[in-house]
Amino acid sequence: MATVKSRNLVGPVIQAGEMAEAIVEAAQDDNPGKEVLVSSRASYIRIELEGECILRRETIQSKLGRPFQMNEIELNMPSFAGQVETSDDSIRFYYEHAL
Repeated sequence: MATVKSRNLVGPVIQAGEMAEAIVEAAQDDNPGKEVLVSSRASYIRIELEGECILRRETIQSKLGRPFQMNEIELNMPSFAGQVETSDDSIRFYYEHAL
């Protein structure tokens, strides 16, 4: 039986590599109690959560082990799902009106 994929999944698509791995781990820490779906493709990783995905600079910085600025995500994010709200300390993917 095939699994029906939710139409309310949100989150970033990140180029594969160190940053993608750090963001997957940060998504798990910054969204407690939510299932983090990760689809690995050759050159990118799609990270999806139901309804809302929050990523905090401090968490990503901790996972990378180096200083991190939120605009680095934009440089490594060829796409995303949902609407986006950004600040110096976090980025939020969400749907204002879930389907």
